[in-house]
Amino acid sequence: MGPHAGAYRYDGLYRVEDYWSEQGAHGYRVWRFRLVQLAAVEQREAAQPAPTPTAKARERSNRPRSMSSVQRIVRSTAIANLVKRIHDYTCQVCGIRLQGATGAYAEAAHIRPLGLPYDGPDAVENVLCLCPNHHVLLDQGMLIINDDLSVVNRADSTVLGHLRETDNHRVSREHLAHHRVRHALPRDEGAQ
Repeated sequence: MGPHAGAYRYDGLYRVEDYWSEQGAHGYRVWRFRLVQLAAVEQREAAQPAPTPTAKARERSNRPRSMSSVQRIVRSTAIANLVKRIHDYTCQVCGIRLQGATGAYAEAAHIRPLGLPYDGPDAVENVLCLCPNHHVLLDQGMLIINDDLSVVNRADSTVLGHLRETDNHRVSREHLAHHRVRHALPRDEGAQ
């Protein structure tokens, strides 16, 4: 080792011109960057002090601040992950399994919302494994699931298919009925 091992040297400012990832020697993803040193003129401009704030900005920063707090229900990631694993991250409505760079992706959707005034339970029988599109449609009341597990597109009343269940994941018919009533459908809609 040389006399300067472990020492750092300042070489100026650089711009990231390109970046990419590749698999490293031990199987981990490694990100690489192509850096281009800024010209002396660009470095001087970048080193200039920030402009002084305008009167309006000073006025905003002098306003009194107030504290606020937000209360929210903490969802169980263990339950959400369990339901997604049971269905192998495959949408229970359309059967699509999204595969991203970091693995499979699905969303855990509560049939009966957890918060007030609905007070739905954070339980396996109240959670579905859905693709992002069907999760939004369920939350908006545009995807209706009847008691026989037929899935209906509320926009045109077409039956999209049947919700997949497994022995390890049975969906609560009570929560499905609550979802239909919440979105202004008759309670017995599931008896079609």
